[in-house]
Amino acid sequence: MTASEKKRMLGIVRTVECFFSENLALKAVLTSHRIPTPVWQEECDKLMDDPEHSPEVHVKFQHLYNEIERARDGTRAFEALLEALPGPKKQWN
Repeated sequence: MTASEKKRMLGIVRTVECFFSENLALKAVLTSHRIPTPVWQEECDKLMDDPEHSPEVHVKFQHLYNEIERARDGTRAFEALLEALPGPKKQWN
């Protein structure tokens, strides 16, 4: 793996780590406001299962699917993915 590839892979890991951290923070806020887990988890599940919600989310990523499908160069597809991901806001730990 080249240094450039390592840098890009680490960027993805950092972004996923940030998403994970934000998810944990949101769950902690809900819990701290004494919203029982079954209540907010049920609402979250409803949103995730909502047939109108899924296509709206998918549309935001469709260009990435298209880019990856038509890419002959894995590097270009990978770069398109990295460009679309938001960068980490800050270190969370």
